[in-house]
Amino acid sequence: GHIPGSKLIPLGTLANHLDELPKEQPIVVVCHSGGRSARATQHLVQAGYKAVNMAGGMLSWRGPVER
Repeated sequence: GHIPGSKLIPLGTLANHLDELPKEQPIVVVCHSGGRSARATQHLVQAGYKAVNMAGGMLSWRGPVER
C-alpha cells in the first residue's frame, strides 16, 4: 500500500521524473523501511529540492494506507 496522495517513483527512475516534482515545496520521501528513500532523498537534495526521508518508512507509518 501507499500513503494517500503520494506519488510512486521507483528509485531507479527518479532522475527521469525530477521535472514532475515541485522545488518550492518540501518533499517527504518514503519507501518500505527507509533505506531506498534515504538514497532518493540525497539525490533530491543534491538536485536542489527540499526533501526529507521518513525514518522507518512504511513500517513506521501509522496513518491511512491505500491499496
